[in-house]
Amino acid sequence: MKVRDLLVLGLLVREAFSFWTGHPFDFEIWVRTGYWVGNGVSPYSPMPYVPGLSFANDFGGPGLDPVIGYLPFWPVLMGALYKVYVLIGSPSRFVYYFLLKQPIIICDVLLAYYLYRYVGRRGSNRASFVLKLWLFSPLNVVLSAVWGMWDAIPMLFVVFALTARPGAYRGVWSGVATFAKSIPIIFAIPLSWGPNRARNLALALGVPVVASLAIVWLAGWQVTSFQIAVQSTLARGGSSLSLWETAYYLNSIGVVSNSVLSLFISTGYVWIAAVAVATVLAYKWFGFDTERGVIQSLILITLAFLLLRGVVNEQYALYLFALGLIDAALWSPQRMKLVLVGIAAVFLFNFTNVLLFIRYVTPIAPQALTIEANIVAKIGPERNGLLFLEAVVFWVVEIYYLYSLVRERKARTQDALLSG
Repeated sequence: MKVRDLLVLGLLVREAFSFWTGHPFDFEIWVRTGYWVGNGVSPYSPMPYVPGLSFANDFGGPGLDPVIGYLPFWPVLMGALYKVYVLIGSPSRFVYYFLLKQPIIICDVLLAYYLYRYVGRRGSNRASFVLKLWLFSPLNVVLSAVWGMWDAIPMLFVVFALTARPGAYRGVWSGVATFAKSIPIIFAIPLSWGPNRARNLALALGVPVVASLAIVWLAGWQVTSFQIAVQSTLARGGSSLSLWETAYYLNSIGVVSNSVLSLFISTGYVWIAAVAVATVLAYKWFGFDTERGVIQSLILITLAFLLLRGVVNEQYALYLFALGLIDAALWSPQRMKLVLVGIAAVFLFNFTNVLLFIRYVTPIAPQALTIEANIVAKIGPERNGLLFLEAVVFWVVEIYYLYSLVRERKARTQDALLSG
């Protein structure tokens, strides 16, 4: 099939799920965010249920309304889409859900294309495989079109940074990626390498800071509420695909006591030091002055982030998979199977975590949460054990990837001449 036909098919597959599915926690927050921001209310204050639009109230109990924990890029975009919904006459809440999913879906498809373009222009014969895998991976479809998670947007901007000439343009795209979602800030230093590094880093850090503060000020939102909401994402408790899941799982089966588990509360900040150390090692081992060096440096930093952050949700793995596909397609074909195993492990983790994807149909079946809760009550320990095993598979992938990178340190590859 032609590239255009594959892109259209990938888009249609996602659109088929866009308007009637959604995560009852996260996507419900987007629904409320769009409405309240569109009506001039800060998303960094509690957002009540919206009659006629909301489809769930799964936030811990009556009166516990959510706030958003992201930079203003996302709430402003959601508010703008609500305005579009009103402009076309507010025909149906499903049209609203459809509109909210469009930036996510479109950028996910564009990310597939730009990954294809990046590796194809550098002479890889795996470009078509990369395109097809990203477009039709069940994990990608679920995360973007079903769940409604938008990590494809900042990752697309990261790829734009990688394709930009080292210097100011790359620094700006790095900053835009961080503004879209704060995770790409871990890439700021490698992406700022090049002529006038201090200026580039200032752009990479300044774009999200200045844009965020300007929006908060212009919108009249309370700075303290914004600061508390965003800071809460640095060291959240609990765990998922993080290595810290080990302690939480052992606690769930009675091996680790609550008092011992409490010692792990501060581990939420360990990833910050780990990313700093990984950045230094990446520079020493791979350098930031070649394409291979930058890509493998970003992968090393991502591995440190994923292994040691307190909470690692499934969508965070997309950063590793996108960079891993570039690495495997251009320089390390032996790691392609490793990336595929990782994708499968995270997909199965999500399938178990969301329990057969039942809660994703809450927009059309509000009883889905009750059905899920009843099943979890019956198979809770077995489900927790399966989640732990699936997480272990992902850790093995990450650790082996890390091991293989360490073995390749000091390897240098000249940048390929770009084709058309």
